[in-house]
Amino acid sequence: MPTVRSRDRLLLAPDVDAMPLLDRSHLDQDPYRDGGVLESAMVASRGCPFDCSFCGAAVSSNPDVTVRMRRPDRVMEETFDLRTRHGAQRVRFVDDLFLANQRLMRTTLKAFVDARLDVRWDATGRINVLAGASDELLDLMMAAGCREVALGIESGSDRVLRYVDKKITVAQIVHAVTRLCRVGIDVKGYFILGLPTETHEEHQATLTLIRRLWDVTNGLPGRFRCSAFEYRPYPGTPDWQRLLDAGYLPDAMLDYSDQMDDVLFSPDRDEFNFSTGLQFGEVAVGGVRRNLAMIMAEQRLR
Repeated sequence: MPTVRSRDRLLLAPDVDAMPLLDRSHLDQDPYRDGGVLESAMVASRGCPFDCSFCGAAVSSNPDVTVRMRRPDRVMEETFDLRTRHGAQRVRFVDDLFLANQRLMRTTLKAFVDARLDVRWDATGRINVLAGASDELLDLMMAAGCREVALGIESGSDRVLRYVDKKITVAQIVHAVTRLCRVGIDVKGYFILGLPTETHEEHQATLTLIRRLWDVTNGLPGRFRCSAFEYRPYPGTPDWQRLLDAGYLPDAMLDYSDQMDDVLFSPDRDEFNFSTGLQFGEVAVGGVRRNLAMIMAEQRLR
């Protein structure tokens, strides 16, 4: 694990609520068109309290970074600015924590309802939070304009989920996705194929879970879609040290010259097409890529 250092406030940005609104004249591609809708990105928080072993934002990898959440009134101020000055019809919250704290969620969601801005929004959520949320809170999300929630699902194996420290179970995944789609909120599930220690059976369990989520949400008001990726290790993550201890070389884990075969992927693919070309679980790299291409092809046909 990375060496824990004392927190140095000089490494942190100023008070996030004291910062001025972003001058979007410097952003050539924001707001941007997404399917005919003018959308803009926003950040409502900094830092992450979770420790997923593959993630560069893991708390153990960033001991100097404290979690800082913007006040609801500041979020609404920026949303109002995006709607009135830039014409944005939808906001995408790109940080990890917008839907990770039920107390702050309620305050911010009520602010959206009260503002009546005619703006819909997408955000990333936490499965353990949303699986245990009340029906009233999910209804409030819908009333506040939530269009889609992105969930880091990663694997269909409870053992692998424990290994990567997701603090969720397959049962929670199915429950959270079904509940969101039932109230009319779309769900985008992120999956990783080829995780370290993943067995052939666990690899297949992930593909099975994706198809199960398609089936259980079929016909519900909300739509489930998957976005799958080939595993890549990143320096500083808990996984990085485990892989070093297992004998993998740093230079090899940072060598992305092994490009995926474009024949396997359509031009509008949702996956990144770079990889180390290293095998980290039982399934060989070629098998991981074939299954990745297969499951994303199935998604595009839905």
